[in-house]
Amino acid sequence: MTAGIRTYSARKARKFFMKQYILFLILLFPLNSVAEESTYLCTIKQILELSDNGTMEKHLGIYKQLFGKQFSINRDTGEMVGLPFATQSYKQVTVLDKGSNETSYKAIVTSHPPNMWIKYIHVAEHNQEKKKPFWGTDSGDKIFSGFCE
Repeated sequence: MTAGIRTYSARKARKFFMKQYILFLILLFPLNSVAEESTYLCTIKQILELSDNGTMEKHLGIYKQLFGKQFSINRDTGEMVGLPFATQSYKQVTVLDKGSNETSYKAIVTSHPPNMWIKYIHVAEHNQEKKKPFWGTDSGDKIFSGFCE
């Protein structure tokens, strides 16, 4: 008789945990879709640098390995993850414009003084396409461009 009680209790416990798991999944999906709306995932398609003759030229140095790589931007805070725009070691991240149907998303990142480094990112939020063009500068003389979704 105890085996029957144990089996019934195990089934009841499994049923309870399954309901909890399903509830967790149901609650997880709406939060995930909200998070995606405030995050850009960007892909680097071109890297340029300032040449000695004053024109922009295709970068052929160490950063060329970033071609095709992705980074993300939190549109609310401006925090960026992934090279070359990672912000975790910088002092301040400022969203200048969150963008709209009429304006572009813009953010600036500054390092600690006295020798300040600055990163800037511009995403054409007003573009009607799903893929929004972007351009941005790293802390040096490179300009990266591509698209964000």
